[in-house]
Amino acid sequence: MKELSLTIMELLAISLGIDRSHYRRFFEDGDSIMRCNYYPPCNSSSVTLGTGPHSDPTSLTILHQDQVGGLEVFADNKWMAVRPRHEALVINIGDTFM
Repeated sequence: MKELSLTIMELLAISLGIDRSHYRRFFEDGDSIMRCNYYPPCNSSSVTLGTGPHSDPTSLTILHQDQVGGLEVFADNKWMAVRPRHEALVINIGDTFM
């Protein structure tokens, strides 16, 4: 995951028109946090577990969703569901990077 993160940082640098290794050099010696959340399917929304609305405080979040779903993003002033795709990862730019 660390190598994937550093590669994503290289792509971000390229897209911003700066030296490809700028962010890689900055982040390569850093520590990372891995957090695993699992929320089983629940048919009663009043007792459903979840993290609630939040922004990601880190620089980069790499997320793999399961078939349960539940991820939403705030875009165009509304919350929109993100359909789980087993073969894909969701990449979020976090507050630290912003």
